[in-house]
Amino acid sequence: MHPPARREFSLASVLLLVAAVLAASAPAGAQTPVAPADETAVLKVVDGVVKALDDADANAFTSFFAADATLFFPLASLPLRLEDRQQIGAAFGAFFDAVRRGRPAPPYMNLVPVGTKVQLLGSVAVVTFHFAGEEMVSRRTLVLQKSSGKWLIVHLHASNLQVEKK
Repeated sequence: MHPPARREFSLASVLLLVAAVLAASAPAGAQTPVAPADETAVLKVVDGVVKALDDADANAFTSFFAADATLFFPLASLPLRLEDRQQIGAAFGAFFDAVRRGRPAPPYMNLVPVGTKVQLLGSVAVVTFHFAGEEMVSRRTLVLQKSSGKWLIVHLHASNLQVEKK
């Protein structure tokens, strides 16, 4: 009677070992498939944010943010984290006022996201891209969360890097 029991134990051990090897060999960051509609919806938010920036429209811009969103602004005049949509709107309102002084009508800026990458992690999306300029590269990371069927930005991190002159 003992030999059949040993075979069952050995078979169970082998199955557990195979399962462990398969789990360990999965690519890092592997995730469950996400509906293509989610990526499309996230990219629509990114497009809306860029249009609001180009148009220097604080109301449109802040409409893409959750009420408790946070943001790191890329200017030394605002070194600390902005803590909610109201603070974000106030900071960008002042920034947009300055931007609008440079041109008579929208678009006030001509921002073109480069290298946009969307990483979907269930109900969270991380979007990275940059704006390329002659003197500066402006990097952006947006973290969005899907709530009640709508994608909203919960954090935006902006940083700028000077480009070396050649």
